[in-house]
Amino acid sequence: MAETARYDALLAAGELDQARREAEAALKRDASDLSARVALARLAAFDGNEAQAESWLAGVSAEEPDVQLVRAALLTRRGDAAGALALYRKVAKARPQKAEAWFGQGYLLAEQGDNAGARTALEQAVKLSPGTAIHHFHLGRVLFAQENLKDGFHHLQESLRLNPRHGPSYLVLAVALQAGGELGAAEELLTTGIKALDGDPYLLNALCNVQLARGNLSGAVATAETLARVEPDAPAAQANLARLRLAQGRLTDALELCRKLASRGQATSQSRMVEGMALEAIEPVDIPAALTAWREAMKLDPDDWAPANNLGNLLMRIPEDELPGAGQQALEALEEAHRRAPERPEPQLNLALVSARLGDKQRATRLAQSLLKLERLDPEWREQAERLIKALAS
Repeated sequence: MAETARYDALLAAGELDQARREAEAALKRDASDLSARVALARLAAFDGNEAQAESWLAGVSAEEPDVQLVRAALLTRRGDAAGALALYRKVAKARPQKAEAWFGQGYLLAEQGDNAGARTALEQAVKLSPGTAIHHFHLGRVLFAQENLKDGFHHLQESLRLNPRHGPSYLVLAVALQAGGELGAAEELLTTGIKALDGDPYLLNALCNVQLARGNLSGAVATAETLARVEPDAPAAQANLARLRLAQGRLTDALELCRKLASRGQATSQSRMVEGMALEAIEPVDIPAALTAWREAMKLDPDDWAPANNLGNLLMRIPEDELPGAGQQALEALEEAHRRAPERPEPQLNLALVSARLGDKQRATRLAQSLLKLERLDPEWREQAERLIKALAS
């Protein structure tokens, strides 16, 4: 097969359009240029167009290493990790200088949780092709997973140096900075990424969270407003803005955003939770609407304990003469919250409280005593559990 180095270099640098133009021009000059056909097949695989990729490979020997690399990429997209890994290893054995073969192995092994194997393969890919940003990115992620932060930072920084427009590098590096308590550095990094990527929504969302973690509510609101403008039809962006409007105390504005989402059939668990909190805070309290909001939030996220816990809290505050069976409904909601998050103290304590209110002192005591056995229990929860146990014993 003809020389492929030029196409390899363009693809490694992320110059996909240039690689496509050169390969198409080469085929116009020589329709039998196999290197150009393989390059176009690789580009089709990147685009997710499997049929097009296979059509470019028609007539090319299946034993050609570059063809096998394309087929390995297609197998990866189809979810056949074992088949893809076998092909990548076959190419690496036959052509150990093929960086892409080592990278493919490293990527798949990391997905399988084999960080040691992934690191070995990715280090080889970086050694063979040190100017390829994506190799450094994935090696950095694996190193972080191994808690090798110093080297992980180095490779993520190198990824950004080589490709300043790679959004995931900003995100992973920002998360690492946050984990290390470097919130200011994380905010600065994300701000740089947003400028480089013209308001990337993922980076905007991450920046909003960092600003909140720093206690900068006004900055977080401004970022959330920008995100909502960038993604006017994205429910998550609108729900996030509603959450921050609630934090600002702008209850009516938060409620309006949530109701717009609901009217479009785009309500999220978060927007329904914001709606519930706003309805509970606005006078006069619309209890039926708040109960509906919490129940809808529970349905929209069957794993989150918070809406079930908050529904139970609201029901516990409603007198039986206003809503017959409120106590039993509270019990059922809090049982569901506890089922969803058995390690969380809030639903367990609330379940103990409602059990005591309904006369099941034995269960209430057992739940409170179990709560005291939790590791790292905050003093607030410990004090309340101890107070309940004492009250039940008297």
